[in-house]
Amino acid sequence: MILVDAETGEEVEPVIVDAATGHRLDDSEAYVFAAGPAATGGMLARYGGSAPGPREARDPRDVF
Repeated sequence: MILVDAETGEEVEPVIVDAATGHRLDDSEAYVFAAGPAATGGMLARYGGSAPGPREARDPRDVF
């Protein structure tokens, strides 16, 4: 099964974006999960007590 435009029949590529910025969320290096304000003790233990701060920018030429 594929998703297509109802009028043209052309296949579309569904993506998830940040509504505020329009940035795609498929960059696994740029986005992480964090414990929210209603997090249980287990969630806090797994994800930490607060949202992470900004990470230091990584040079895209670095090779892992």
